[in-house]
Amino acid sequence: MGVYSCVGVTEQSLLRYADSARDAQQLISQTLTQLSGYALLLLTSPRQAAQAEGALAGARQSVVHAAEAVRALQAPEPAAHHYHHMRCAAETLMEACAAATACRGAQERSDKRFDTLTRALRATSDHLRATARLLPGFELIDFGQACCAAHTPRLPGQGIESNSRKSVSGFPSGIASTRRWSGSPFP
Repeated sequence: MGVYSCVGVTEQSLLRYADSARDAQQLISQTLTQLSGYALLLLTSPRQAAQAEGALAGARQSVVHAAEAVRALQAPEPAAHHYHHMRCAAETLMEACAAATACRGAQERSDKRFDTLTRALRATSDHLRATARLLPGFELIDFGQACCAAHTPRLPGQGIESNSRKSVSGFPSGIASTRRWSGSPFP
C-alpha cells in the first residue's frame, strides 16, 4: 500500500502541475501572438511606433504575468523537463519583449535588432512546441489538420485537386441527396 500511495501522490502533484502549467502556457502563447503581431507591424509599416504603442504596453504586462505564472509553478520530478521548457519560454518571451521595445527606433529592416527580435520569438515558439510534446493536454492546435480542413473541397487550378470523390451519378460518394452537388461540404 505504501508504494501505491506514493504513486498516487506523484500522480496528484503531476495533475495539479499540469492544470497550473496549462494556464501559464496559454498566457505565454497569447503573449507570443501579441508580440509576433507587433513584430509584423514593425517590419511592414512605415508608421510603426504611433500605431502600436498600446499593443506593446499590453504585451509587456502580459509578459510579466506569464513570467510570474511560470515562477509560481511547482513541478514534480516527472515534469522537470516540461518545466525547464516553460521557464525557457518565459525567459525568451521576456527577451522578445525587450527586443521589440528596442526595435521601435529602428529605421532599416536590416537592423540587427530585428534579427534579435525574430530569434527570440522563434525560440519562445520552439520551447512551447517542446512543452506540447512532453505532457498530454498541451498540444498546439494545427487547424490545417482539423476535420473540416480535410473535408472541404480544394480550389481547382491551385495545384490541389478536389478531394471529393464523384460517384457515377455525379454526386460525391457517401452523400445521399436529390440535390445537385454544390461543392460545399454542407447540404
